Amino acid sequence: MRFFLFILTMPFFLLAPPAAWCAADSSDAVKVEIATGPDGLLQMEQQGKVTVRALRGWGRLSDKYVKLALRMRQEAGLDLLEADLERIRQWTSDPAMASFREELDELAAFLECGGHLAWAPVDPAAVVPAGALLRSGGKRWIQAADGRPEVPNEAGQPESSGPETAQAAPEPSTLAPPLPTDAGPQDGLEFPINDQVPGTFRVKLRIEGLRQATAADEPWFERVAPNLLPENPPIAARERGFFENRASFLPDPGRLAQEGASYHRFLGVAALGTPVVIRVDAPENPAIPLSDQEVRDKVAYRVVGKSVLFFPVDQASGASDIGFEESHEGTARWTPSADARSGRPVGPRAVGVYMAYQVKKYVGNHELGVLKYNYRRIGWVLVAMPGDVYEHDGRLYAVGQRDPLSTSASSALPPPMENPDFELPPYALKKQAVRFSEDLRQVAWVEGEEDGKKRVVINGVAGSWYDDIMTYGMGFFPGGGRFCFQAEMGDKEVLVCNGAQVLAFDEIEFMAASPDGDHLLVGGRTEGSNVVYLDGKEVRRTANRLAMSAAAIAHDGEAAWVERGKIPETGAEFAMVVREDGSEERKYRSIVERPLFTKNRAELWYIAEKEDKNRFLVRNGEELTPTMGSGYKFTVTSDGAHYAFVAQVSANVESMVIDGQIGPEFHQIWNPAVFSPDGSRHIYSAYRDKQAFLVVDGRIVSHGFGPLKSIGGEAFSPDGGRWAAGFRLNDQDYAVVVDGKEVGRGKGSPRQIVFSPDGGRVAWLEKGKKSWRAYLDGQAGPEFREIYDKEPPQFSPDGKHLVYFAMDKDKRMHIVVFGGEDRTHDVIPPRAVFTSSGAQYLAVDGNRLRKHVLSLP
Repeated sequence: MRFFLFILTMPFFLLAPPAAWCAADSSDAVKVEIATGPDGLLQMEQQGKVTVRALRGWGRLSDKYVKLALRMRQEAGLDLLEADLERIRQWTSDPAMASFREELDELAAFLECGGHLAWAPVDPAAVVPAGALLRSGGKRWIQAADGRPEVPNEAGQPESSGPETAQAAPEPSTLAPPLPTDAGPQDGLEFPINDQVPGTFRVKLRIEGLRQATAADEPWFERVAPNLLPENPPIAARERGFFENRASFLPDPGRLAQEGASYHRFLGVAALGTPVVIRVDAPENPAIPLSDQEVRDKVAYRVVGKSVLFFPVDQASGASDIGFEESHEGTARWTPSADARSGRPVGPRAVGVYMAYQVKKYVGNHELGVLKYNYRRIGWVLVAMPGDVYEHDGRLYAVGQRDPLSTSASSALPPPMENPDFELPPYALKKQAVRFSEDLRQVAWVEGEEDGKKRVVINGVAGSWYDDIMTYGMGFFPGGGRFCFQAEMGDKEVLVCNGAQVLAFDEIEFMAASPDGDHLLVGGRTEGSNVVYLDGKEVRRTANRLAMSAAAIAHDGEAAWVERGKIPETGAEFAMVVREDGSEERKYRSIVERPLFTKNRAELWYIAEKEDKNRFLVRNGEELTPTMGSGYKFTVTSDGAHYAFVAQVSANVESMVIDGQIGPEFHQIWNPAVFSPDGSRHIYSAYRDKQAFLVVDGRIVSHGFGPLKSIGGEAFSPDGGRWAAGFRLNDQDYAVVVDGKEVGRGKGSPRQIVFSPDGGRVAWLEKGKKSWRAYLDGQAGPEFREIYDKEPPQFSPDGKHLVYFAMDKDKRMHIVVFGGEDRTHDVIPPRAVFTSSGAQYLAVDGNRLRKHVLSLP
């Protein structure tokens, strides 16, 4: 029985002073009423926990007081929603609250009188259980013990509500005469009241603000809506999650028992700015029939409340407040609106509606408790919003249109300009949203507003506008024949190549191109599944998750990617590599980094981790031994003939594995070996007792420098005949060594050692404490604030000139010919292309992008 200790220790507890707060007319003087719900709110009332926020949550607060709460927050910094009756009384007596007093008085009176609760009349002869909330003649109280209702007098003492000469009333079987029963709307669907009692009720959805439609009226209902119904497993999973996540505060929800049951399905088209209202038309007190035995046992059931839940299963999100509100009494409302930035609609696309009755069971005068709630899925509202975008079969559509927004056919890039001269927009400069082809003959950038729509301009030709464009991954493919980027339209992500919308997804997980740019692999989530496309054709649809950025494609179109999932029998998570033909490789605990295809032989390589957390290098499905331990790097030549990785020999011993052969033992090896271009030679550095060693072709290199702090920058000449490395001699000094001989010395650390094409010259960058310098054959160049080191300095094809890019203290960019000309611009993309006329490069001055030529003597 749901009684509270404080009730049992006090004969009466007046919840409000007499008529000063809640006036009653003479006809109410002897009428007694009992509070019947809403059940959750009634329990909060009995515990003294009712706040204004609770009233709003239960749909018992008028818009007048919602506006008052907003005004009090803005003008006085006070939170009315968190206030209870006592706090509201304090505010009404505060002179500083004079501007709010009239409305606060009304709100206090509303609470004092119990206007937020549902009430039913009580027969004076009925037995009322202890803990019941009663009211009469402007007074409210909690019944102290089982018996007839007794109205407190002015002193708080009980007075019988019946005639003084009344005899003992016969024992009733319910706490009060039941309310009139009602089965509900005759045209509504029929549902069981509760799994534990007989009886049904009828319910119907009343929809306002939507134009009712059929599937034939709007393609969205045929293409998308079936994926948003609860029969679709992903939606069913969301529905289960909705109830599981609310189990802590739903009133004893039991289970959503509705497998295969019918429910109202409403299809409607919204109009932006027009409020939508869903009303649940259901009886307050459906009849619960009793068996003959229950009548003999004086069993009674009483419906004392109902609870209606609304679940926006799928929504078009955006920066617009749609004012979604719901009432547990059976109303939900919102106003579909346009996103201020994109203009796309914002609001629910699918709303599930659920309902349960609270049923109490009595035997004689004793309440046995509340039956477990059984929520029923009574309705499903599908809302098409004009202008909302959606994906279907990889193509993008908009509600209100039958044709796709653009063709999925590939198109050619606009022709490049020999001497580009463009004015770049502020957004492209600010966000560095400019890209170039390898030969610097093609250029693309993003234009638009930071908080507005954007489009891509390629070689001066503007493309379509999108809600947003993601600049990561945006660029020209090898060969310069294709330019791709990801864009957003509504809440869809679109892959756009050469200006055409190739594929649309809920979310793109990976995109990979073959080395020559002829093949494209794309994977993402759409329509509740994960789908992979190769060259525009679907090759995989799976419930497994696609690993982000974990995909590769070979020059011949062979493709592979990583999927993650759970083994049904054990629930253990796994990762595996899947091929374009649908073949699945072995399941592992995880796949480290992304797979890799060798360029010439199209062999597939990746690192896999087993359940014991040991990792292995895998080649075409074969695990290469020994284990890598916790390693995460490997090197392989382009023809796949040679490979290297670091093996974990024991707890403190590591060795380099070259083509399966285990090398010398060291305490630590940071990086796998570097191979010469033809793969016949290798070089790497390692540590033993905190001393660095250099290994070339399997042998430790001897030298006269003494113990080395570290070694870096290992490199081979283009023909593989010479090697170079930087030796850190102490905390300040280093030496660059070629074939075992010192060729230069400096302070700081050497970076990006590079040979000339014929191998006769060597250059590197030096990073000091406050500046950078370039070196050529041991000679130092001028100091700069910073030198671009993401790639090595560039030798001209004849090896006579060295070009590099730097930034000065004023953050101006320089293109420098070592020992020769030095030019300055606002911005220079750090790449040069050598031609017969000199070193060509692009530069921006102000907002003007032009091609320049730096002559080489």
